[in-house]
Amino acid sequence: MAISKTIRLSGGSSDSIEDAIRTVLARAAVTIRDISRFRVVEVGGKVDSAGVPTNFEVTVDITFNVREAIQGE
Repeated sequence: MAISKTIRLSGGSSDSIEDAIRTVLARAAVTIRDISRFRVVEVGGKVDSAGVPTNFEVTVDITFNVREAIQGE
């Protein structure tokens, strides 16, 4: 039976919401194996004095499979 775990991560981008999501997922993939899905929990950002977005921020739930223990370790 496969077991999965979900963690919550946040990150941002000055380009777009999509880029912020890709950045979070790519950074997570450096240390987490078997990422199987994600869900955007929150989207926000910062704007300048003219109301133009200057930074996009996302909070993402990332789900990955828990690996089986290796015998003898």
